[in-house]
Amino acid sequence: MKILFVGVNKGNSKNTYTSLKKVYPKTELLDTSRVLNKLKHKIFYHASPDFFNKSINNFYKKNVNKFYDLAFFMNVEYINDRSLETIKKYCNRTIFYCADNPFVTRDKYRWTLVKRIISKFDLVLFHQKSREKYVKKHKVNNYLTILPPYYKKIQCIYKKNNKKKNIVFVGTWFPERGKFFYELKRKGLEVDIYGLGWNKDRKYYKYLSKNIFIKFWSQKQVAKTISKYKIAIGLLSKGNDDDITRRTIEIPASGTLLCSERTSTIKKILKENKEAIYFNDANECAQNCRYLLNNLNMLNNITNNGKKKITKILRPEAERIFKKVLNQSFLKKNKNKFIYKF
Repeated sequence: MKILFVGVNKGNSKNTYTSLKKVYPKTELLDTSRVLNKLKHKIFYHASPDFFNKSINNFYKKNVNKFYDLAFFMNVEYINDRSLETIKKYCNRTIFYCADNPFVTRDKYRWTLVKRIISKFDLVLFHQKSREKYVKKHKVNNYLTILPPYYKKIQCIYKKNNKKKNIVFVGTWFPERGKFFYELKRKGLEVDIYGLGWNKDRKYYKYLSKNIFIKFWSQKQVAKTISKYKIAIGLLSKGNDDDITRRTIEIPASGTLLCSERTSTIKKILKENKEAIYFNDANECAQNCRYLLNNLNMLNNITNNGKKKITKILRPEAERIFKKVLNQSFLKKNKNKFIYKF
């Protein structure tokens, strides 16, 4: 199968491209980071994407001139109606893999163009079951909700016997997160925080700064860091209306105990108190973490069960998921199903 992968050549997009290429060697990358420079992207994001329709159209006209079985879009914001028509002239089918939420306003104007045409892709992939409440309004009839994939050569390469630290969180700052970790600290729970934007928190940063490490992390650095801790906290994005994130899968795959916000979606994947632990608020989070740190045998049992569930039973490795998805999409089977097992 010949695939045109449309996305940026970094982060999870690059990992997805690498996974597809491993299964389908005739996969070629079209790097969308070349569509607009940083200044133009800021205007696109904060003011209006419509200023750049001509640039977007020219990018695809210039770079798409061979025939493919499939065009696989990975979280691409630079795509409009005319550009999609150009792509479809050269590709038999189109898939839009949407790892974010284009239906809400958290990301300002980033998804404006996508929302206009999302119903025109042959298949749309989501991670979150919560996206299903948006699809009818936007006339998305052919979609699939999959488990967030993990990348075996990134998450599963670190040994479990080096866990010298207690609790970690890896993620970007949002306003509600500063308050959450402040409450944990007030309850005597020290959490090391790695991610961007935390210095924006005018109210809580000064109380948390000793435990905050602000820098960009590669996926391997994230996995290596998480693997050094006994417990990793999983938080959802309220502005994104998430009911699951990649960390839900990546943390137990890395051999660390997942302590996550409680949702019905996540509880169906990892059994509460057997394969992961959950909380509704900072108080419950602190109680659960403190109890397990004082009962390491139980902590290790839950950790091992969680890792086994992800890596041995569900096995949502990227290569496995995308091979199954592509087979299903070309056979037009299992439409609109929420996939747990592959």
